[in-house]
Amino acid sequence: MARRTDPVHRVSGVRRPLSEDVQQRTRRYLVSMAIRTGCFVGAVLADGWLRWVLMVGAVFLPYIAVVVANAGRERIAEPPPALLGDERRQLQPGTRG
Repeated sequence: MARRTDPVHRVSGVRRPLSEDVQQRTRRYLVSMAIRTGCFVGAVLADGWLRWVLMVGAVFLPYIAVVVANAGRERIAEPPPALLGDERRQLQPGTRG
């Protein structure tokens, strides 16, 4: 079966579904918490200045993760262009009927 190579065009400026947005934000939060867990484990195993750096990361990552996860839905940079009709069908200025 042949695959179509034609580009797919968006028909409107509709945002992504809410479920997809929540799923992406949850994934970002879980990745941040996994990094925090790695910081805690690393702080137990490390020594010297690295231990303190990992502890600071473990303390401040929850705040950063919550702010990033709750950043909200994406913003549309520019609304989609309006469809313009055929110019020949428009009324001309200065004419009265």
